[in-house]
Amino acid sequence: MNVLPTQMVNVADFTATQPAATAPAHVDDIARFRQSFADAAPVNAEQVAPVPQELSAGFKAVLNQFDSLNGHASQLSKLADAMRSSGRDLAPSQIIDMTMRCQEMVFQAELTTNVANKSSEGVQQLFRQQS
Repeated sequence: MNVLPTQMVNVADFTATQPAATAPAHVDDIARFRQSFADAAPVNAEQVAPVPQELSAGFKAVLNQFDSLNGHASQLSKLADAMRSSGRDLAPSQIIDMTMRCQEMVFQAELTTNVANKSSEGVQQLFRQQS
């Protein structure tokens, strides 16, 4: 992708308006950023493709899966902290339960990774076929 000097955007403008907290990006934040980026570039119908206002349902589903994994990891972290701060030894059933929950999260993460990799390979193959 060739970027003309007139299409350059000052990144400091975007970071100055963001809060200092480092929260994960949400689907709507990404869509708003893309729209802001597209609005900042000079409009030339031959070079700039239209930016969709809404993300596709499939893309939202993939991003929601990543959000779900993040939430699941957060819950596991809180549970582990609670178990550790209780000050007593864990019962065997608690250890097995925690192990099972961790394995479930690892399985979901691997499944999501495999789907993402296959999707990426498919998109790359489409680009190769078009060129």
